[in-house]
Amino acid sequence: MRRAVIGILYTGVIALIVFLADRGDSPFIFSWIRAIPGGDKIGHFILMGGFAFVANYSLSCRRIKIGQRHFFLGSLIVAVLVTLEEFSQLFIRYRTFDLLDLTFDFLGIWILGRLAERLNHKATPIRK
Repeated sequence: MRRAVIGILYTGVIALIVFLADRGDSPFIFSWIRAIPGGDKIGHFILMGGFAFVANYSLSCRRIKIGQRHFFLGSLIVAVLVTLEEFSQLFIRYRTFDLLDLTFDFLGIWILGRLAERLNHKATPIRK
């Protein structure tokens, strides 16, 4: 139950950040990030990687098989949501689509998403 609450809270924080950015109402939040060299990319890595970490942890690192490969369900969900959100920026006045942002999102999802497996005591084993 506690894992689900953590996942829901983190999802709410991400949704609030996206909502504020989409409205252009968040200069106080983003101005200090932009002042740091590479801050935007670091932010993407940490926020979306953290999202994958929390999603995987909340789902007890459940895996699904696609083709011959196994993937963390939480990471796949986050990757789809992040991809849709980044591409939606093409249509939002205050946002700018950036493939490099998406690259850092995916790096965070991959690295921090796998970290959840190491910290999860009930990791689902890979079934062959």
